[in-house]
Amino acid sequence: MDRMHLLDLLLLGLYPVLLCMAIGTDLARRIIPNLLVVALVAGFAVVALVSPLADLSLRLLVAGAVTSAGFTLFAQDVIGAGDAKLAGALALWLDPVQVPLFLITCGLIGAVLTLAATLKARGGERIAPFPSPLARPIALFAHTGETLPYGVALAGAGLLLHPYSSLMLLT
Repeated sequence: MDRMHLLDLLLLGLYPVLLCMAIGTDLARRIIPNLLVVALVAGFAVVALVSPLADLSLRLLVAGAVTSAGFTLFAQDVIGAGDAKLAGALALWLDPVQVPLFLITCGLIGAVLTLAATLKARGGERIAPFPSPLARPIALFAHTGETLPYGVALAGAGLLLHPYSSLMLLT
């Protein structure tokens, strides 16, 4: 397999599929499997080996800082360990300049998840006066007393920002 096909497979196949799997497992079981995080890191390592990145050291530094911040939040019982690991792995795939936008996007998606969970917990079976296409996904995570699946916000932000990453210029 030549370099371009491998990069296409990783950037257009592996990364989005793994993030969709993270969303699915976090919604269904409140777990982000370690194998998924390892696959994200390994996929990035292959990208870095196949197409040397000028900002690799900065990406590694940012990923370390994000992972450290994530585990600090985990220690304070704010997020789960899987969320901390996923955030660190995602930071590798983001351009370092995208990290602030990633955090803002995560916050916005998290706010929507929180709002939906709050509305659901208050007894509203329907969020809107009309049938919503979001009713089924909201029902998957909006159970009273359960944790918020923040991996959904992390992976969602990663998917939204991915088309604008400099890595996409490699394909």
